[in-house]
Amino acid sequence: MEFLLFCIIFVTAFLVAFKPQKQKLAHILLVVSILMSVFIWLVATWGMLVPAGNL
Repeated sequence: MEFLLFCIIFVTAFLVAFKPQKQKLAHILLVVSILMSVFIWLVATWGMLVPAGNL
């Protein structure tokens, strides 16, 4: 999952650097990468956020 996040950020950087006309797509990819990083954080820390027996 982290590799996919890295690939999304790399493609976004490529679009910003070499294809300025695709700025809207780059913006969407950046928002997706932020949401995906929050999701990865939630999955990784779910055991600490919700103690056993409380759900």
